[in-house]
Amino acid sequence: MKKLFIALLFLLPALVQAQQGFTIQGKLVGLPEDCIVYLSGKTEKDTLASAKVKQGAFTLKGNVTETDSRMLVLPAVNRRMVLFMGNDQIHINGNTKDFSDVSISGSAAHSDYEAFIQYIKPLNDYVEYYRTQMQSATTTGGRDSLAIMLNTAYNMYENGVDRFVARKKTSPVTALLLAYSYDTDPNKDVNLLDRRFNMLSGDALNNQFARNLKQVLAVAKIGAVGTKAIEFTQNDVNGKPVSLSQFKGKYVLVDFWASWCGPCRMENPNVVAAYNQYKDKNFTVLGISLDQEKQSWLTAIQKDNLSWTQVSDLQFWNNAVVRAYHIESIPQNILVGPDGTIVARNLRGESLATKLKQLLN
Repeated sequence: MKKLFIALLFLLPALVQAQQGFTIQGKLVGLPEDCIVYLSGKTEKDTLASAKVKQGAFTLKGNVTETDSRMLVLPAVNRRMVLFMGNDQIHINGNTKDFSDVSISGSAAHSDYEAFIQYIKPLNDYVEYYRTQMQSATTTGGRDSLAIMLNTAYNMYENGVDRFVARKKTSPVTALLLAYSYDTDPNKDVNLLDRRFNMLSGDALNNQFARNLKQVLAVAKIGAVGTKAIEFTQNDVNGKPVSLSQFKGKYVLVDFWASWCGPCRMENPNVVAAYNQYKDKNFTVLGISLDQEKQSWLTAIQKDNLSWTQVSDLQFWNNAVVRAYHIESIPQNILVGPDGTIVARNLRGESLATKLKQLLN
């Protein structure tokens, strides 16, 4: 009983803070008398608190369950201000003529957000600037020079992100930073995102940005190399159910294609060549068609000499296997090993022949 009492004493400050909720005391010169300001959550319709302005001052009170991004909305002057906050005691002071000079204090998370805006985002702005300039460069020398500057800017930005994550592992703003860096990354480096995300703890994991990142990572890991292939069953051209597990013990190239997909049809000769070379060496292909018209599907199979098993539910992009693997473009393929583990993805042209030679010769 004594230990329980001591534990409750440690919890008491946190419980008191949650009960007290947040208070935002604002003084913004230039706000019209009696205008309404309000604090919103995920959307502007999600109003957390509102107040009437008196002599440029207002007080907002309420309670939130986690530290996250909110929006202070000032309709009378057509402005919105981001507030990273939990149940904090926040003070806002400034002038509506110059919002860049508004001071916000009382929230450690918002101080982290201001650091992100001041130090990290400008570094990525440089990256985007040099990337745009390089794409529009008209000479080889110009492109080479810009490529060096782009690489330098990119390294500075990535180092800045890593330093921020290392220093602010528990800040919810770090989850925002990771979402921002992933959204602006043209390569969508999931492994880098995963490494950085695994460093977070505490409040950094209890916000909408972190939940969105968890979903991104969960989806990215579906069908990833090294994971088990998702089992599925669909009908073949004769209406007979075929399951991926029927091919256990073989290397299986699960090939997503359609009769209407030009790049798929152009790739088919490479798949045919690979199939013919290795079909007697523990290798086969399982075609997943995104067709809607069965006759078009059958005609393409015959015309392209696709002699391996073909399945489809004729549901276009709503094909159940396509949705299970989160396929968003075709052609795509997944090479599944004899034990059901995915060993490679998107092998096309010479890369397919090279990989099969490595595995089967």
